Amino acid sequence: MPADSVTDLRAGPNAAALGRILAAEPVLAGIVRAGEALGLAEGELGHAGPPFTEPDAIPRLVLNALAGAAVHEGWAGTLDAARGLIRNGQIRLRCNHDLGTVSPMAGVVRPSQAVMRVENRAGSGVTFATLAESGRRALRFGVYDAAAAEGLDHVDRVIAPALDRALPRGGLPVLPLLADAVAQGDDVHQRNVGGMAAFIRALPDLDGAARAWLFANPQHVLNYAMAAAKLALDQADGVPGSSLVTALTRNGTVCGIRVAGTGRRWFTAPATIPEGGFFPPFTLADAQGDLGDSAIVEAYGLGGAIAHAAPEIARTMGRAWDEAVGDGRAMRALYVGRHPLIAPALCGAEGVGAGLDAARVAAAGHALRIHTGIGHRDGTSGWIGVGVARAPVACFADAMAALGDAA
Repeated sequence: MPADSVTDLRAGPNAAALGRILAAEPVLAGIVRAGEALGLAEGELGHAGPPFTEPDAIPRLVLNALAGAAVHEGWAGTLDAARGLIRNGQIRLRCNHDLGTVSPMAGVVRPSQAVMRVENRAGSGVTFATLAESGRRALRFGVYDAAAAEGLDHVDRVIAPALDRALPRGGLPVLPLLADAVAQGDDVHQRNVGGMAAFIRALPDLDGAARAWLFANPQHVLNYAMAAAKLALDQADGVPGSSLVTALTRNGTVCGIRVAGTGRRWFTAPATIPEGGFFPPFTLADAQGDLGDSAIVEAYGLGGAIAHAAPEIARTMGRAWDEAVGDGRAMRALYVGRHPLIAPALCGAEGVGAGLDAARVAAAGHALRIHTGIGHRDGTSGWIGVGVARAPVACFADAMAALGDAA
């Protein structure tokens, strides 16, 4: 069948799926515990990315983060013992997207940790955002020691309750915060300075200590953007014939996507190595393969998709501005619509794309730009830089083949 005919067949389903995505109004609604919220039982941990096919596929960074979570939960006395429980299957691993949450980097979710409930004010649908801890040596980067444990406890016992108390009655809408963030030059993936300022302005009753901690850790707000993006994209799940991407994530071994018309089936290809700006003395040779659920923001139309509207993050990542502009504009062509609320000046009349189309990606043949944090592959050195990773075209091509078979 000619390419134009295929595009015409997809137009109706994609319009329906996009309408569902843009109709969502995510609102931060309150703090709950992950076990209760996600149905995460004792002896179960969530992780970023598609499911691992076997224990040997788990990168050291992710394995160490999982082991640290098990120790923190009291399921093992040492990291070595916890790694053994994970490898032999005594600790069950579950994919975050299947649980109803998203979390950056290793993405580990523990039953006892605090998460933010994100509701759809305009209809059905709930997701949950994890609360990011501070520092480069943190659990999401594979590090678990006394300082990391203290950081996890601080978030659960101090930051989470403070946020819960400060939320306005009826919840805090997320999309206006993202629009404000992008207008201030954020990509809403690796630069979140504007987003954090908007978030704190929206919480006038937040206590001073929590306010200071949040200002010092602007990446914390990324998690709310991720959950809001997932909530919106989940609305398109199951629209027959639609080629719009509903999930984009990495586990350090593979990158995977889902598309609306094939439901919860994963299409995967090997994860790429991020390139960018490294914190001295680290280099590209130290970089872990791309990982984390945070690429959901690119699926929504932000992050690398608005590289041409976020000059400061290009500088931080050590990427040429011409490259960022070229990549951002090329990615804009891969979305079937335009976001009605988020409109940075640098994007011009085309605005911010909405509805990432797997068919367009497969036809273009260019790997997607993802703005990402970079972890050390040794799993103990932590966060070592920020840069650009690529979502392989093979994921999108395989999804389109499966969608064609289902037609």
